[in-house]
Amino acid sequence: MKIATTLDHIYTGHRGVISYNVADPETGAQLAVLDLVWPNGLQEELSEPVAVLLNEDAAMMSFASQAGVRCFVDGDSFRDYVMKRHL
Repeated sequence: MKIATTLDHIYTGHRGVISYNVADPETGAQLAVLDLVWPNGLQEELSEPVAVLLNEDAAMMSFASQAGVRCFVDGDSFRDYVMKRHL
């Protein structure tokens, strides 16, 4: 994924997880698959979970946001967030 590759050049922390599965903690049933996620934050355990969701509908964005994930809908806005908050 181009976003992940680009971030390798500007951020040397943990890599994101492509096709991250969100499961119900009680049943293990799959609730959603998020495109690209840093589930423990870009600075692991020091920042909030973030995700890049491409071509997703409003319901998916809402679901991820309610789950405590900061969402971005394109690489440019995500890159701006990384540059301003984490570098």
